[in-house]
Amino acid sequence: MTSKILSLKQVSEILGVTDRTVQNLILRGELHGFRVGERWKVEEAEVDAYIQRQKQKAGQEARKEEQEDAA
Repeated sequence: MTSKILSLKQVSEILGVTDRTVQNLILRGELHGFRVGERWKVEEAEVDAYIQRQKQKAGQEARKEEQEDAA
């Protein structure tokens, strides 16, 4: 089954950031998107995967800080 295709604006609303931030995430390779004409599109499943990666990264950083505080 294919994932729903989202516009830059829809992705920015989901993530709570600006359209420009979403575009920068795509250009840096942190969020996988593709162009249709001049407009960027992102699969909904990729947005979900990005959110999960960010949650995992935040958890790892919090554990590292806890270890540093304990030392």
